[in-house]
Amino acid sequence: MQSRRASKRRVRRAAVTVEAALVLPVLFFLLVAIVVGGLGIFHYQQVAHQAREATRWLAVRGSDWQKETGKKCPTKDELRKQVILPLAKTMDPAKLTVEVHWINGATGTAVDWDSASKWPRTLNASKEHVTCRVRVTVRYDWLPEFLVAGPIQLESTSEFPMAF
Repeated sequence: MQSRRASKRRVRRAAVTVEAALVLPVLFFLLVAIVVGGLGIFHYQQVAHQAREATRWLAVRGSDWQKETGKKCPTKDELRKQVILPLAKTMDPAKLTVEVHWINGATGTAVDWDSASKWPRTLNASKEHVTCRVRVTVRYDWLPEFLVAGPIQLESTSEFPMAF
């Protein structure tokens, strides 16, 4: 009688070992996927925050700001150094790109920031003042830490009316 119970326990222990061998790798993979997905969301939030902050910063540094302060309008490189990179502490700066456009309020045309007039307002066809806008796009090529996938491009665009 004793030997029968002992053999049933050994069979049950073997079944638990087999079940664990099947379930634990799947559970570990799901745990790693959740962590990597969380890191991806974190990096995207950083990119979105950088785009919003850069847009706000440029919206008050147009041609009126230049006249008022006597300082020249910031360039795209100055924006990258003064706004984007300080917010990119956990990112590789070599994988971070920035595009900046000044949007003419009357025509809707986008002009590269460095070659634009940076006027906060323009006149439309009926001679009314129309607010111009600034658009910043930040892109980051993120390589997941556990190499689950290849590089993923995270991108965020922010557009804001010029105020100064």
